[in-house]
Amino acid sequence: MKLSIFTLLLLSAGSFGVSATCQTETPVAAIQGVGQQSPLLNKTVSTSGVVTAVLYPGSKAAGVLLQSLTPDNNPKTSEALFIADKELARTAKPGQQLQVKGKVDELNGMTALVDVKTSVCGQQAAPTPFMAKLPVQSTQDWEALEGQYLSFPQALIVNDTYPLARYGEILLADKRLWIATDLYRPGKEANQLEQQQQLSQLWLDDGIFEQNPDPVIFPDGNLSATNTVRIGDTVQNLQGYLIETQQGYRLVAAQRPEFVATNARPAAPKAKAADHIRVASFNVLNFFTGETAASPFPTRRGATDANELQRQQAKMIAALSAMDADVIGLLEVENNGFAERSALATLVRELNKALGEQRYAFVQPQQALGGDAIKVALIYNQHKVTEAGKAVMITEGPFAYGSRAPLTQTFKAKSTESLFTVSVNHFKSKGSCPDKQSDTTDKGNRDNKDGQGCWNQSRVEAAKALTAWLKTQPTAVDTPHQLVIGDLNAYRQEDPIYTLEQAGWMHLAPRGEAGHYSYVFRGRTGSLDHALASKSMAKHLTLFQHWNINADEPAVLDYNTEFKSKAQQQSLYAPDPFRSSDHDPVLIDFKF
Repeated sequence: MKLSIFTLLLLSAGSFGVSATCQTETPVAAIQGVGQQSPLLNKTVSTSGVVTAVLYPGSKAAGVLLQSLTPDNNPKTSEALFIADKELARTAKPGQQLQVKGKVDELNGMTALVDVKTSVCGQQAAPTPFMAKLPVQSTQDWEALEGQYLSFPQALIVNDTYPLARYGEILLADKRLWIATDLYRPGKEANQLEQQQQLSQLWLDDGIFEQNPDPVIFPDGNLSATNTVRIGDTVQNLQGYLIETQQGYRLVAAQRPEFVATNARPAAPKAKAADHIRVASFNVLNFFTGETAASPFPTRRGATDANELQRQQAKMIAALSAMDADVIGLLEVENNGFAERSALATLVRELNKALGEQRYAFVQPQQALGGDAIKVALIYNQHKVTEAGKAVMITEGPFAYGSRAPLTQTFKAKSTESLFTVSVNHFKSKGSCPDKQSDTTDKGNRDNKDGQGCWNQSRVEAAKALTAWLKTQPTAVDTPHQLVIGDLNAYRQEDPIYTLEQAGWMHLAPRGEAGHYSYVFRGRTGSLDHALASKSMAKHLTLFQHWNINADEPAVLDYNTEFKSKAQQQSLYAPDPFRSSDHDPVLIDFKF
């Protein structure tokens, strides 16, 4: 049976040596000191205090937290200490006063006593928690509270749930935290914002200390497909014990906090007017049907078996069905052609089946689709628009060595005869940085620590090449109404987006409005998915929205079955739009 710290706090005491009174030769605060490291490192000391919590039970790292009953009233020194002893962790009971003698050590940055001898010398009620608050003034503030029992009177905001199902962790902060370059141009201002945000966050640990807990105990009532915890939700009545690990400081929950769904799921996107045209962009997160016989790409991504493929497909179709879009740009579709069992043909066939009519068709360019295992694609509502040009792709320049080949087609709105061109794009990602040793000329593509990650120069070159190409009206239809959509792998204020705007493209998301986002990465919210229009196209805009069905949701609610018990494979999955991808779709409405 898996035990969380909530139950461990109730365990009965085992056998100890017992002494009549507690002797404190060296106070806990003196052992901790005012710096990152104990001033008594490697010295043998004797101290006493009350047991507040048991950590890592059953593991080699097990021990207890000991808190002083005679604080020194110096706010720069912690009043708690980790006693590293797995036998003590097995028998200790919170509330016991212990006399402890041992050697001072730093375990993953946390001051501790090792090689200990202990004896029980009394019983004491749990100490009153110290009232903490975010943001802290500096990281040293955490060091001064290391090991202590803390309470947060303020409501805190969930900012990351990626490791929730694997490690029982949630990132909390006093506000929603943003990708700095989504709000500021790269460099000084962006870096300053990120440094400030580091002081606003703290990881919450469920206290189970096992991988893949079943059930996942956050939020209240345990995590499930219908009982989620979303980025932007609120946590109240938080109490716990501050520890330090190799990954930094975290709060081990002393009780289940209260979760409030302040960022409720949006059941559907905002409705589209009957006489408007809706264009959407959606990253379908490696939709691979595995039809490699007709594909030069034997490496399979996405679903790993037929069961996962069915689960992935159901969630994707649920999302696409609800968009009510007339043109949809798709990203991360398997690049395995257009035959009946190809990924794109399967997607359209299943989408029409779900809708009960032959509503959608896919665009099929005549040229090669590029050398990547994934491609971009376009599908359209045949009842509302028709193809009016020659579907084209560009595989030259930056699109030959990084960014996926963009696909461009012109459509005619049936109700108004208006012509508009849509180009769907997927620029090179920020990962897999160039080798610093072998690549001495590619400085612009390295991570230059300005917030833009790697391959920034390649994305800038893609933005320039795309602009030049679209100026030639490549579909052979001359129309001033042009639209660039897709995952540009750059946040709003980064160089690639800035390059497009400087070239005359109008970003359609309201400027300065932090409510627009499509992606959450390492506890930071921003948008990698954009829509930019020519000036004439932008004049017809009536609505821009991100439908936030994915980025805010725990990743474990996706279609994958890995690291889940058989019960969790059922309870954590639903054939609904939520966590159908890791990106949120973009929807843009126009009236011609």
